[in-house]
Amino acid sequence: MIGLAVRAREATTGTAICIDDIKKNRIKLLFIASDCSNNTREKVKGAIGDRNIEVIEIFSKGQLGSIIGKDEISVVGIKDFNFAKGISDKITKEN
Repeated sequence: MIGLAVRAREATTGTAICIDDIKKNRIKLLFIASDCSNNTREKVKGAIGDRNIEVIEIFSKGQLGSIIGKDEISVVGIKDFNFAKGISDKITKEN
């Protein structure tokens, strides 16, 4: 479903763009690669602050990249509420 959200243009990829969308309250669900740098993790979590954004850190950069058709990616933000809920529910059931 993450790849589908990307193809539907309901997702943002990359640290800087995701941080910008977080600040504009566009992100509903955020994936941070489990192996991303501490600097990236701190920047993203700092931007989230007290916003109600679910953060999932179960995929590596390679796995996230593979899901969306790229080599490696550290941050993916889901903008659509329904995609975010569906993805979150599916991951919760699997784990």
